[in-house]
This record gives sequence, C-alpha cells and structure tokens, in this order.
Amino acid sequence: MLLQVGSRREARIRPWVDAAASGLVLTGKGALTKAVRLREAGFAAPLLVDEARYQLAYATEEAPFPGLDEGPTPLFGHDRLEELMTAHLALADAALTPTGYVAAGAADVLEAAAARVRRLGDPRVVFCAPVDAGWLYPGALERLAEVLRSVPGPVAVLVGGRPEPQAAAAGLARLLPQVPGAGVLRTGLGAFGALGLGAGFSAFGVDSSMRQVLPPETQSRPGGGPGSPSVLFAPLMNFYLGLTLATRFSGQAPECACECCRGGALDRFLDMAQQVPAAGHNACVLSGWARQSHALEVAERGPWWRGMCRSALERYPQWSQRVSHKQGFAVGAELPVWAQLPVPEGLPGRVRGAGRGVVR
Repeated sequence: MLLQVGSRREARIRPWVDAAASGLVLTGKGALTKAVRLREAGFAAPLLVDEARYQLAYATEEAPFPGLDEGPTPLFGHDRLEELMTAHLALADAALTPTGYVAAGAADVLEAAAARVRRLGDPRVVFCAPVDAGWLYPGALERLAEVLRSVPGPVAVLVGGRPEPQAAAAGLARLLPQVPGAGVLRTGLGAFGALGLGAGFSAFGVDSSMRQVLPPETQSRPGGGPGSPSVLFAPLMNFYLGLTLATRFSGQAPECACECCRGGALDRFLDMAQQVPAAGHNACVLSGWARQSHALEVAERGPWWRGMCRSALERYPQWSQRVSHKQGFAVGAELPVWAQLPVPEGLPGRVRGAGRGVVR
C-alpha cells in the first residue's frame, strides 16, 4: 500500500514512509523531476511516478496518451511511450502509463491504449486505466476486465467522476476478482479494501485531491480553501479538519502515540501553519496500517480490514458522547461500505506483481 502525494508536497510525508511496507506515488506536474531528486538524495523506498495527464485531457483512439501523442511522428520510428517509460524506469520501481481520462463507454479508446502497451511488451510498464465510474456497472465492467486482462503485464485502475461510495466499492469488488493482481490508485479507504479483494497494490491519497479523479472539464479551481489542515482521527478512521477536532474536544483532545506526534494532542492543528505536522501524522497512521496489512497473507487482508472498519463504526457513539458538541462525529461515507467488504474465497497467498518490490 503506497502513499499518493502531489509532487510539490512529498517532503511533508517522506520522512514517515515505511520502506518495508509502503512507498510513494509522486503525482502531477514535475513528478518525474522530483523523483530524480529523491533518488539522488538517497530515497530507497518503492517509488512510482503518476504524471496525471488524465486531469488535463481525455484519451482518444488516435491519442490515448495526451500530450505524448501530439505533434509530428518521431524520426527513426521511435516510440514516444517507450522513451517516456524508459525515463520512468531509470528512477521508479515500475512505469505508469500517462493515459488520458477514459470516458464511459469509450471501449475503442481503452483498447487503443491497451494495444500500445501490449506492443511494448515490457513487464515493468503498468497500464494505467483512469476510467469514468460508468465503467464499473454490469456490461461495461466485463468489457473493462477483458481489456485489462489482454495486457500481459501489470495494470492499475483509477476510478473517475464522483461515484457513490457504495457503487464504487461494489464495482471494485466485481472487477478485481476478474483481473487478479490489478492495482488501484488514487483512492482512500479503498486502498486497503482493494488489497482485501486481491489487488496486487494500491495507493492511498494523503489529501482529498489525491483521493479522487475528476474529468478534465471539472477540475477544481483554486479557492480560499479550509482554514485548518485535514487530520486523520485513527479511532474513527476518518479525516476531520483540525479546527473541527479542536471544537469537538474543547481542550480535552486525546493524545496521539504515532511516531510523528509522540504524545501530542490532536487539537493542535488549528491553522494552515500546521500543515506539515498534520501531514506527518496522517502519513504515520497510514504507514502503521500498511505495516499491519503487509504482515498478513493476501487471504487474511479482507477479514482484517473489514474488522478494522466495523470496530471503528462501533466507536462512533462512544466518541460522540465524549464531546460536548451536539453534532458529535459524522461517519465517513466510505467506512460503512468497507465494513461490509465482501471477502472473496480462494485468494492466493501471494499475488504476482512487477517492478523491484513495489507490487507484492
């Protein structure tokens, strides 16, 4: 289970990455350059680069990799995709294809992208499929699985749009058994849920922008933003603004024993000046969960994660009673879904992967 982060914010969480159980997915503009600097600085944990071109443009049948496929045909028959993937592999443990956003029903587009990857024939290249959530419904899902299985190397799915958590989880629960070992990127609690469903690897977005994939025309515009950082409250397995936690606890916030906080109270993230320690806290909690998941056999991960989510749900009434605020704590939308995680039978003890240890 990797941590997915914008390339400009990796320094906030890098010190807390557990190289034995996790790693980084550097995302967006400048990610490849940042990967160069990280390796030069001695960063040895698993590392992937997601250029996130799906944020900028749709994939088309003629140009499934936006930007890469534009302009005149390269001289001497060079394949631009192969050149870019080679650049990634000089630094990363595997190379993620820069696929554009695949609209619902665009089967020819998806196939065109997969065909390019098949021609490369490099098992270190991960075919990334940033597909609209419409692909997760019956009929389309089977077609998606068919195309993904046609790629002999590793594949990864990014679910786009704004799907209902129940629909997204149900779709993954149907898709992953049909594509053994597939990865799931840019998600939230689904990063662990997917591993429980047999995914070969996954990535948890460390902030809200890294936990969603929006179609190019709906990219959010810069705005005022929140007045305090988002903080992962581990007992409830949910993110709350630092100011929300401070208001709820009224000076009686619990201490956090994570490696970053070292006993600090969770009501101290009061403004955006506390972004760095808040990000460190979040990374520490997620890395702890990653260590627990990594220590389990694949067949054990589903029951473990479902039990984690159910225990968190049971704690909501208790924690709401401990605070004076009448609203208590709102349950995260994903948590009830993964608390009912279907646990598939017959999962292997280990899942085949690719790269130098990123996928296990």
